[in-house]
Amino acid sequence: MTGIVDTVKGLVRGSSDVLTKIDALAEAADAGQGRLDQVVLTEAGQIVDRAGQRLRMSGDLTVVALAGATGSGKSSLFNALTGLDLAAIGTRRPTSSMPLACVWGEEPAGEVLNWLGIPRRHQVQHRSSLEDAHSEDLDGLVLLDLPDHDSTEVEHRLIVDRLVELVDLLVWVVDPQKYADAALHNRYIKPFASHSSVMVFALNHVDKLTEEQRKSCLNDLDRLLKADGLKTPTVVATSAVSGDGLDDLRDLLIKRVSNKRAARERLAADVDRVADRLASQCGTAKTPEIAKADVTELVDALSDASGVPVVVDAVRRSYLQRARAATGWPVTKWLGRFKPDPLRRLHLDQGSRQQSKALRKSASNEVSIARSSLPAATPVQRARMDTAVRTITNKAAEGLSRPWADSVRSAIRRREETLGDELDQAVARTDLGASNNPGWWTAARALQWLLFLVALGGALWLGAMAVFGYLQLEDPPLPRWNGIPYATIMLIGGVLLGVAVSFGCRLLASSGASRRARLVAKALRTELEKVADSHVVAPAREELDAYTRCRDQVAIARR
Repeated sequence: MTGIVDTVKGLVRGSSDVLTKIDALAEAADAGQGRLDQVVLTEAGQIVDRAGQRLRMSGDLTVVALAGATGSGKSSLFNALTGLDLAAIGTRRPTSSMPLACVWGEEPAGEVLNWLGIPRRHQVQHRSSLEDAHSEDLDGLVLLDLPDHDSTEVEHRLIVDRLVELVDLLVWVVDPQKYADAALHNRYIKPFASHSSVMVFALNHVDKLTEEQRKSCLNDLDRLLKADGLKTPTVVATSAVSGDGLDDLRDLLIKRVSNKRAARERLAADVDRVADRLASQCGTAKTPEIAKADVTELVDALSDASGVPVVVDAVRRSYLQRARAATGWPVTKWLGRFKPDPLRRLHLDQGSRQQSKALRKSASNEVSIARSSLPAATPVQRARMDTAVRTITNKAAEGLSRPWADSVRSAIRRREETLGDELDQAVARTDLGASNNPGWWTAARALQWLLFLVALGGALWLGAMAVFGYLQLEDPPLPRWNGIPYATIMLIGGVLLGVAVSFGCRLLASSGASRRARLVAKALRTELEKVADSHVVAPAREELDAYTRCRDQVAIARR
């Protein structure tokens, strides 16, 4: 919508304020799409589009329409103002079924008249004459005589309705008997009360009234118009027969034509009217803020509900179990193989790269991602999570008008439906380090096997000596250290050192398991913060940003 405004900026001198209002209205309508009443948004779009079309046309032309009910005398008033006799062109316009246009001056008006939908056969070019002293003063005036707005023909009323929306200045011609007509006031005046500056009311046929009656009718008409919402209605008394008030009406038209502001004032009034309607829906409340503490509580609740403590504990125990299997004494570490890996029991024992690849492949094939075996959230955990989401939702909608509050809640509700699956996937795609083994494990394993082989060598050596003794063979000489055979030193030393290394590795593994658990807890929290942002915080902030933009732009449009 804003592109329409951009194309006409700079084309109309002195209309920067109007362009600013139109641009602001377009921005506000864009921000309100899908959130505010579509009828109002559509009307705003139509006004922006119509304004763009009007501003592209000549700014030196002022389109004035004479509108009124049957018998109001608007056609006679049109004749009196133009100096034309409609009967002379009766072959082209035998009745008031189609609007007639009279153009003063040499300014080309074809584009404007085509936009208004007035056929060429209903267009008249005003020619100056010596008798018409005001002809040149009205150069640039396009005067329209509209069909009767109360016509029994639906087509006639539709023409009036369309042109009332397009012309720069409206002159409502009323007669003393029908100026209080409810159809006129309810259908045309009250809805356009904000257009007071671009509407004139001509109380016609005053030649049939006494001075007292004329004054009474004018006062009553002024009262009715103010009751309709017009702050300062412009009312003139006219008579096409006696010529009363024609000079006043003509002077008014000359003034409007000379300052060439009628088109911009009309557009500004149109913007004000729909901006007021947008403002009534949008509201002017201060934009709510989402507190950091509430987001932290939400992440904590998601962490609890998604089983992060269980996962972190499983990571710690899995690290210890794998460390013992890798660095334990070869004689006893095989016993650990009978214990299931805690991460494997949760289906979280794959590496991050494999998990990410599987997730991407599953997403591309639109296949549901297999869930982990984490325990389901308890009712208490679920209630805490729901409360945290509801707290942010309520605070984000606090003080907003009903449409915006509903929009905030709806935006979060739509994403909240997939929150449970997303939490499980967030845990599943986090690198838990199941395939990342520290380098010292390899060194410890090599040392343990070396010590085991030394102990085994000592045991075999001592066994061989026992066999020699059993067979009554001469014992080969045994090397000794301080009287202790090397074989014994190898056996006992290998076993004791292997157990000591295993104990030391357990201490290191315990420290490493705690460190790995902290890193995983941090990584999981980062993933859950992303989930909290994408499913709760970001939708709320997106709605609040749209609200702020709509509210601020509506305020500019109403200035």
